[in-house]
Amino acid sequence: MSKNIIFYFSGTGNSLKVAKDIAAAIEDCELISMGKSHKLSGTYERIGFVYPVYGGGLPGAVERFVKALDLLENKNSFIFSVCTSGSGSAGGLTNISKIIDSKDGKLSYGETVRCFSNYVGLYAMGNNADIKAKAQAQATKQVIKDIQSLAVKPPSKNNPMILLHGPFIKWLAKRDKAFNVSEACNSCATCSKVCPVENIKMQDGKPIFLHHCEQCVACVQWCPKQAINIKNKTQNRGRYHHPDITLADMINKKL
Repeated sequence: MSKNIIFYFSGTGNSLKVAKDIAAAIEDCELISMGKSHKLSGTYERIGFVYPVYGGGLPGAVERFVKALDLLENKNSFIFSVCTSGSGSAGGLTNISKIIDSKDGKLSYGETVRCFSNYVGLYAMGNNADIKAKAQAQATKQVIKDIQSLAVKPPSKNNPMILLHGPFIKWLAKRDKAFNVSEACNSCATCSKVCPVENIKMQDGKPIFLHHCEQCVACVQWCPKQAINIKNKTQNRGRYHHPDITLADMINKKL
């Protein structure tokens, strides 16, 4: 058993990159995707959660994961949360702090790392990914120092964004109805492999969406043929994933 453990949720690799950098720095650390539930197998020195901000709060999968996680033996562990966002944390740290409180635990440290904004459904991906990646890496360095030293920096427990977050996340789940698959699809199944919540199955060589989507857009961004699009909005908006994260990294749910 490792001394430290980090749970991550990632669609394009921004959060996974942050999680990997932290894990490498604190050493003796296990990395596990939050796509499925997990049972802690002992007591850890540090327990971390790294994830993006969706709709001003936690991705639905992250909220479900943390609510289901048994922290009984780890209430005295150093629990930290790092969210990635193109703008700010909004309620992304407030949400998780309240959930951990409800389990008699304590979120000792919460921070936001600014990264490349990757929701291709709203805007083009641009050409400054490398610049953003360097800025993300620089911001992560301070977070690493804090976590190594067990710095206490609890987030605010009051944020009006969390009032809107719940209905928004429920609305997102079926937004995959807007996804379409072009004739460019080569049946490689990358989309089904990279989806962190198993929302895609292959049928007759084509992806079928199962309507419990997180809108992480991993399927859109990682498709090697750019065959998956959102309505008619994304065909010419380019694609993005963190330059230091590979498809193999994304598919391997336990690193």
